[in-house]
Amino acid sequence: MKTALFLAVALNALALDFPMSLAVAPDGRILALNAGAKASVSVVDGPELSLPDAWLGLTFAPDGKTAYVGGGARGVVYELSYTKGELKLTREMKAGDFTGDVAVSPDGRLIYAADLFANTVVVINPQSGRVIDRFKAGLRPYRILFHPDGRSYFVSSWADAAVYQYNTVNGEEMGRIRLGSHTSDMVLSNYNPEPEGGGPASTVKYRLFVAAANTNEVFVVAIGENKSMNLAETIHVAPAPLTPLGMTPSALAIAPDQMHLYVACSDADAVASVDVSDLRAVVEGFLPTGAYPASLRATGDRVWVANARANTVEVLGDTFQPVTITPDPQTSRAEHVIYIVRENQPEALMRAVAGLAPDYTVKLGWRPNFNIADPANTPNAGYLWTNAIAAGIAVRNYGVFVRNGQAIDPAARSFTKPDAASFAEDLKQFEASGMMPRLILLQITSDDAMASLKNAVAKTRFAAKTEIVVGDLRRVEALLGLRPMTRKD
Repeated sequence: MKTALFLAVALNALALDFPMSLAVAPDGRILALNAGAKASVSVVDGPELSLPDAWLGLTFAPDGKTAYVGGGARGVVYELSYTKGELKLTREMKAGDFTGDVAVSPDGRLIYAADLFANTVVVINPQSGRVIDRFKAGLRPYRILFHPDGRSYFVSSWADAAVYQYNTVNGEEMGRIRLGSHTSDMVLSNYNPEPEGGGPASTVKYRLFVAAANTNEVFVVAIGENKSMNLAETIHVAPAPLTPLGMTPSALAIAPDQMHLYVACSDADAVASVDVSDLRAVVEGFLPTGAYPASLRATGDRVWVANARANTVEVLGDTFQPVTITPDPQTSRAEHVIYIVRENQPEALMRAVAGLAPDYTVKLGWRPNFNIADPANTPNAGYLWTNAIAAGIAVRNYGVFVRNGQAIDPAARSFTKPDAASFAEDLKQFEASGMMPRLILLQITSDDAMASLKNAVAKTRFAAKTEIVVGDLRRVEALLGLRPMTRKD
């Protein structure tokens, strides 16, 4: 039976700052982890506990009296006592350099924490508060999820497009399965639909649902009785089969009766409701949310959603609404396009050159020492220049997406110069030869430099055939006759 969903009620009373994770306390209250500059754990309609830093990990011990929180750049796991809606910080346990997700073994005896940039899972004994083991993981371990028998655990790898299964005792890899780019959240279900018309008994013990944020898909992995991992189904969570990338499925929740899966489509500001009661899943529709839903929890007849950009926690509504797709600009094609990029902050820059910022940038890009070239920061559908080159368009780049005088993307290094200063000289050569690349990108931040550029181009033979575009990627694509890379670029 479908879970009844209450009308959405945004809980604005909370002082939220990028709510990234939710947890359900044994008494039914909802806890939210705030991973922004003002890190904290908040009890919905209750108090807030400030923390030095926090990121992703939020879980309860089996006794329900203790919660554990990933400490982000502080490199710790926080231990919190929980009693009737009250939280107290009782201990900080050193875990690594950057602590993300945190999971407690089913018997409650050990804590497993992801050391994100060390690509390891750290094992902590909560009795002593000390690290007793460090196990190798995939590149950028995101979510940790225990097998119900407690003898193995799954880890989604943000940069490997894969899910790994490891032995709980020694961390030995037991299996892996490659799925889609930016494998992130995971939920496990022990409900397995039976095939129609009978047939041999299934050897599938569980279904593991895995969100891949750089795709429009959720992958269903069949976990066998022998712990084998096989792809059972791919669920397309987009309005149409050919919808461009950009739904960003990044968080999951399973209904208590396990008949419905809820998928946070972060860049669509929506949650997909998926009927998973049969062998083939059916996307029923999309439920609107606040900006950038980042976490989901289903409890009783409610589904809670944390909207990271809106800084709200709300109960999901029950009215489906269509997901809109930005229409293509109606314009004739240009012989030459000069695209001016003025942004230099990671998230805005990624949107300017790739349509959407990957979830990696959204969740980490504001932090000091953020590495925009990290292997987990690959964009959904490539960069503007990669798509232009694939279409046979000549490209020249002056300072866009450059670090230390070199293009960050290796594919752009052959046609990239360190900054816009050399464009004036190259423009003279273009004028003399009568040939200019069809797409030129320039990083320009000052109004004076912009005025000088326009004046220089106006004096060339290319002036009438060139359009200068500032920060509008969708228009650049239209002028070049390129298909939009993402649904919102």
